[in-house]
Amino acid sequence: MLFIKNIFFLIILSNSVISFAQVTDTLTIYYGIDAAELEGEWQNEIRNKLKNNVVDIKIYSYTDFLGSTEHNKRLSDKRANSTKSFLISQKVSTNLISECKGMGIHPFSSYTNRTNPDDRGVLQHRITKLVFIYDNEIKNKKNSSQNLQEKIKDTIEELKTIPMFADLSEEKLVIGDNIILDNIIFHGGTPIFKSESEKALKQLLIAMQNNPTLKIEIQGHICCQSDGLDGWDRINKNNELSTNRAKAVYDYLVKGGIETKRMTYIGLGSEYKRFPEERSFREEDLNRRVEILIIDK
Repeated sequence: MLFIKNIFFLIILSNSVISFAQVTDTLTIYYGIDAAELEGEWQNEIRNKLKNNVVDIKIYSYTDFLGSTEHNKRLSDKRANSTKSFLISQKVSTNLISECKGMGIHPFSSYTNRTNPDDRGVLQHRITKLVFIYDNEIKNKKNSSQNLQEKIKDTIEELKTIPMFADLSEEKLVIGDNIILDNIIFHGGTPIFKSESEKALKQLLIAMQNNPTLKIEIQGHICCQSDGLDGWDRINKNNELSTNRAKAVYDYLVKGGIETKRMTYIGLGSEYKRFPEERSFREEDLNRRVEILIIDK
């Protein structure tokens, strides 16, 4: 990454390119003590979820506090992998499964948190969270620039009441400053924005509109791998995930009327992670981001 005098970064936590009408459905699967295989009722639940056109699946498995840390990490891995194996048996492509993680002991699990005296552990913590993301998240892909402008006009006054919006005002865009825009966040393995990204994207667009000489480079990043390379994009079916995330922001700004000559975009893969080894969903989101490099003002 270049560190150049008289330029600065707008850090954007990111995650999508196409729409805010996203549909995410989470199935919570429960287990008996030390069990890892899916029972029939959960298999049927999963089959029902697969009837819609799924574009992304995430698997996060946990254990309760019973047993050692090492034992519970292995057990949570077994639960995650068992779930993944069942999905594959149902003809789900491995490219659709963006994350499959054994998370070990649930962060809130302890003896003092037991609620059922007949259960040595905590049923609510012996779980797999199976997250399904459906294709109607991208159905607004062809929204016109005019419609986008109308939406922005309706929310400009609202955005001005948000503290971060003030940081993007002309007087605050001082070369050398580092400005963080929260909540531009992507679903894992995709260039699809999470719904909470909408206001932050509008803030960035309005900043570009209010500063017509501002020129930027949009830099995409990914999480959850440490080889420095780019990741697999399950929407575009290529290994250019960070580039596609940067292009998602670029396309959004173009649809909002920003001239292409004021912007470039590039993917930097996993080379510049803010957290080298992610230890929480939040750290994954902070690595799964886009940075805006201010080239000229």
